[in-house]
Amino acid sequence: MTGLRVGIDLGGTRIKAGVVEDGQVTARSELTSDSAVGLGPKLAALGELVDALVAGRSVDSVGMAMPGIVDRRSRRLTAINAKWSDATGIDFPAWAAAGWGAPLVIENDAVAALAGEWRCGAGAGADGVVMMTLGTGIGVSAVVDGRLLHGSHGQAAIAGHLTVVAGGRLCTCGNRGCAEAEASTSVLPDLARSDPRFATSALATVDAIDYSHVFQDADTDPLCRDLRDRALQIWSALAVSLVHAYDPEILIVGGGIAAAGDDLFAPLSDYLVRHAWTPWGKVKLRPSECGVDAAVLGLAAIAETELRNSSSRPSPTSGSSASRARCFK
Repeated sequence: MTGLRVGIDLGGTRIKAGVVEDGQVTARSELTSDSAVGLGPKLAALGELVDALVAGRSVDSVGMAMPGIVDRRSRRLTAINAKWSDATGIDFPAWAAAGWGAPLVIENDAVAALAGEWRCGAGAGADGVVMMTLGTGIGVSAVVDGRLLHGSHGQAAIAGHLTVVAGGRLCTCGNRGCAEAEASTSVLPDLARSDPRFATSALATVDAIDYSHVFQDADTDPLCRDLRDRALQIWSALAVSLVHAYDPEILIVGGGIAAAGDDLFAPLSDYLVRHAWTPWGKVKLRPSECGVDAAVLGLAAIAETELRNSSSRPSPTSGSSASRARCFK
């Protein structure tokens, strides 16, 4: 692949944009999301950011990773909750064509991140991979039998809304007890402040409560300890359900919470060993290797595959691990 491909990852906190050339991210930048005010008001600034990244060069494709349900045929966002309420009415293909004369690839953000890891990172070479992205929300995506899983209506990528607590907290999707409603960064401040111990907790002195503070103070702060342990139970239960649902060889964990390292991966691995029914062997638990670039790399890989398919040329071998530095060739 020799073209220049733009990828835009619309995260709950930051919008990340990058340029991919020859399978590598060669330039990147970001904006604050401000998702409550809508995406429309951000498009002008986002366009300027992309212009600065491409620096007048020709663009082969523009990819957008969206935290919602997408229709890949019409290249539109069909449903989203609690973020960018105007996004379902935006004509993204027209925006990409007007700005850079390029076709648009639109994908669920969790699927895009897994595509990047599958082609270039922790899932390369495998035909069965699940990725659990722990951050502002909880994203899940899967590769089954060498194919990215989408579902009949694009909903196969919203397994962060699987029920892990019967009758639990009300989720923005309308369900109760979703993993995202029980242990994502977006709900953590409410969980912390609703606890009677909050006033005497180290979290009361923090401007923006997130799981980095919870893990950091868990050994000395009872509230942090209990929040950490509860979250580990939620994430572990979700992980086992994903293994049982999708039968992966590899389970990748990404997102900002994955920065907890062994404090996250050791108990998660132990729980999988004890509770996942895998008589064939042991699921490999791996951290994301592509990090913040995963979705941008995935969008470029998806765009390359779509171009090859539309040109009636054979697509690359699924999951090829050859030359990760040039992983789409």
